[in-house]
Amino acid sequence: MLKLKHRIMATACVAIAGAAGFAPGAIAQTYNPGDIFGGGASLPAPYLRQTFDCYGIPTQLIIKGTPPQFETITPFDYTGSPPFNCATQHIVSNATVYYVSATSGTGILTVFAHDPTLLGYVNQSQTEYFPSVQFGYSETPLSDTDVGIYNNGGTETQGKSSVTVGTPGQYTCGNPAPNYANPLQCFGPLVQFPFSVDPVVFAYNSTYEKVLNADNSETDYHFNIKHPRADGSGGLRLSQTTYCKIFNGQITNWNDPAITADNSKKSLEDPKDPTPPASWSVPLQIVGRADSAGATTVFTRHLAAACAALTGNQYTTGTSTLPASLQGPTYNSSNPNYPSVPGETPGKYTLATLNTGIAQYVAFTATPGGSNPSNCTLGVACIQLGRIGYIGNDFVLPYVLETQANTYNLNSATLENVSNQWEAPTPTTVTAAFKPIQPPQSNANGTYCANCLSWGVRTDPADWVQGSTPASVLANPMTKGSYPIVGTANWLGYQCYASPNQTTTVTKVNNFINNNKVNWNAKLGILASAGLAPLPAQWRTAIQQTFVTNTSGLNLNIVQAGTAGACSVAGVVGG
Repeated sequence: MLKLKHRIMATACVAIAGAAGFAPGAIAQTYNPGDIFGGGASLPAPYLRQTFDCYGIPTQLIIKGTPPQFETITPFDYTGSPPFNCATQHIVSNATVYYVSATSGTGILTVFAHDPTLLGYVNQSQTEYFPSVQFGYSETPLSDTDVGIYNNGGTETQGKSSVTVGTPGQYTCGNPAPNYANPLQCFGPLVQFPFSVDPVVFAYNSTYEKVLNADNSETDYHFNIKHPRADGSGGLRLSQTTYCKIFNGQITNWNDPAITADNSKKSLEDPKDPTPPASWSVPLQIVGRADSAGATTVFTRHLAAACAALTGNQYTTGTSTLPASLQGPTYNSSNPNYPSVPGETPGKYTLATLNTGIAQYVAFTATPGGSNPSNCTLGVACIQLGRIGYIGNDFVLPYVLETQANTYNLNSATLENVSNQWEAPTPTTVTAAFKPIQPPQSNANGTYCANCLSWGVRTDPADWVQGSTPASVLANPMTKGSYPIVGTANWLGYQCYASPNQTTTVTKVNNFINNNKVNWNAKLGILASAGLAPLPAQWRTAIQQTFVTNTSGLNLNIVQAGTAGACSVAGVVGG
């Protein structure tokens, strides 16, 4: 299971030279020459950690914070053929891939600036940063505009944070903030491609009311779900029209006729609840991300497409932060989740940081009586809560039983897609949503095809991902059987690397991701076990042939600085 530990990371054996990212006066941690460093998106972070620990020397997942936290992720045990138990088996024994779970925005900015300090301190005493940065992960896709800033200079903004990178030749490679050198000039072309296909789900707690009885026993009342899933993971139905109203702040009670209509025209009131049906009322509180999050980009992109016809819709495109008009107070996850955050307002989001903050606030963990004030009108100790938030699939049942990403036993809603089908978030329905999308310049098998231009060109990093606009194919998937809210977690990095050992790790870990069933097996692999979907075979082929082996012949493959091609251009030092 996930175990939270506060400690300094264990050191390795050999120091990397030139650890420019260390804080002044810090005692430098030592690393192996092939170790690589990155961070970013929090949704795929535990499964990236599992993947990296299957590949190389295991370490803990670092959670960005002041101070940072550390999670020991259970090693993945692949039971397919051939079996591979990552507790005892690894592809290499001389390199570690380090990762800081932060936000997608942080991952993007760190890669643009090539500044590991943006990932925060990486030990408990807060004296040390990563020595360098080789990669990031983001669910917020980089567009042609972002690529233009990487290539030509300018200000890259993600949420409330930004970095400014110079024009080619303006600053020397290695300059500290704020005079960041041009990344194309120093590290070669930007590399962006998907790692996994990820659903964003609506998480809720099945319990809406707890009552303390006269004998000090507790009675819990649960939403009356008319279409429960057999595995007990939820089944509340929400049509696109209904959830558009919920997340625009227009539906603020679980007794709303629209929710009733979605659920076979039956009230969600527990049949055992003594409240007269005509009086049943449970406030509905929406919960969303406070930070610059890729999950928010996927969520807002979908609402911009699905809710376009709704009068008063506040979503116009995919953004890594929520509309300002809908933002309410912020929950501090170091505090109890009840009573509600001061200033909480029906129709506005209560904000929380990271998936863990969302899960913790949505959870109904408070008990009536004691120091917890009642918020019901029954004349007894009673608590009523009806929160709903968007989150990764790994934080809800049934996948939380595998990932153990929290202990809150949250359910997820079944959503209506554009084909008027009710779909639960599963690897199968997520794969269906991604199915129509092909890699750029590829035939049906993913092999390079120069004239196959329907999905863009391989030389443009932006063409490897679906954009943030509501026009994106993934914004509101049309394929039958599709779960409607889907995005991708994307690798961000450079084509050119300074160290031969780190170059080897970057290429070999991506080779492992694309070729090993431990990751991509659709039923037993790391991603499917967490409720995410692996990339289809043609995508894995295209990524492998373009960025790892150069079978495509385009010379876009990741190499050491100085190698013929883009990495031999004067001034390129490598990431």
